Amino acid sequence: MKRENNKIRRSKRERGSTTFEAIMAIVILFLIVFSMLQIYHWCMTKQVCQYSAFFANKWVSLGYHDELALRAAKVAAIPICGRSVGSGDDDEAAAERYMIDGDNSGVQYEYWHPRNKTFDNVNLAVYRTSNSRETDITTTVKLENAPLLNPHLAQFLSIRKAPDPKASVDGYNYSKEYLE
Repeated sequence: MKRENNKIRRSKRERGSTTFEAIMAIVILFLIVFSMLQIYHWCMTKQVCQYSAFFANKWVSLGYHDELALRAAKVAAIPICGRSVGSGDDDEAAAERYMIDGDNSGVQYEYWHPRNKTFDNVNLAVYRTSNSRETDITTTVKLENAPLLNPHLAQFLSIRKAPDPKASVDGYNYSKEYLE
């Protein structure tokens, strides 16, 4: 009789430990999957920044005004600029209207012009630099304070500030050769 009771007790304990091990495995699996999603999101944001920097650099090197190059960079970065807060158009129509009319078009995205100038606000920044002869151009596009890492996950991993995805493109200013 005692042996049968011990067998029953052991099997209950083993079932409990199996459940605990399964829960721990699921937690670890979810941590890995969501970490991979964060990495994917950051890589895609960096890739869009690269495309936006290339697009702005191309416009400057072909001789377009800096304001048009900035518009081109913003339009190329629309996928990472948050929600549309200006017009209700689809992105393609909004991009076309913004390239023609600029800020007067009513096209506005969440990260183009921050609502307030706090440190934690997300902002799409486009920088252009050139050397003294102005034949080489560097364009940098950066999504400042990007909302990529969940604050609780960043705190758990001891990350104080999430990395800002940015990209720089160097180019030759062809417009200096044929527009002077």
